Amino acid sequence: MRRFTERELVHEKLGERFKDVLSDYDTHRRLEVLVGDFLGSVNLSGKRVLDVGTGLGFFAEALQGRGAHVTAVAIGKTMLDRVRSRVGCECRLVDAMALGEYFGPESFDIVLSSECIEHTPSPNTAIKEMVFVLKRGGYLSLSTPNIVWQPIVRSAAALRLRAFDGLENFSSYRSIRSTLEEENMIMLREKGLHLFPFQLPLHRLSTWVDNNAQFLRPLMINICILAKRR
Repeated sequence: MRRFTERELVHEKLGERFKDVLSDYDTHRRLEVLVGDFLGSVNLSGKRVLDVGTGLGFFAEALQGRGAHVTAVAIGKTMLDRVRSRVGCECRLVDAMALGEYFGPESFDIVLSSECIEHTPSPNTAIKEMVFVLKRGGYLSLSTPNIVWQPIVRSAAALRLRAFDGLENFSSYRSIRSTLEEENMIMLREKGLHLFPFQLPLHRLSTWVDNNAQFLRPLMINICILAKRR
């Protein structure tokens, strides 16, 4: 395994404070889209599912609750220990940039990753690794921040308005589409989340905009995609 920088391990450094810097609303919305909406019609019972960058294990927990055999991966041992204890799924210390080397080709029926690839040196490489371990006909359900918001986020970090100051490389719809096309993936769904910061107490309005104004998704904070491997 490669040597990680301190900025890549910032989640591990935050420790118990990590949950406090998360938005319950944001986590709930991403769960609704990536698991409930995108994979709602997919029978997960008995399927091998990889949760890349599992965080506190919320997605692994939801997937396991639907009968999937979940393998959760991350680069922080402490975080993985918490997920193993709370969720009870299989947990592996694996770099998102080296999934293929660790698991081998076509190892999973579904790969899910929420807010992980931006914390790697190369988000497009991380996506390619996810596709490599995905079986033919399998699904990739993914979310990551939109690059149009990167200047604002970096300014907030520079002004110390955020508790998080780790590695962040945001993506665009165009870059994700291009990478998926290169990897022989079929784009099935695209959805944006949060037209304005979820820290504002406008959650009901935000949800309405998410559900009724997707023509604005190029301006929304989070990119969500569902793709299928040919």
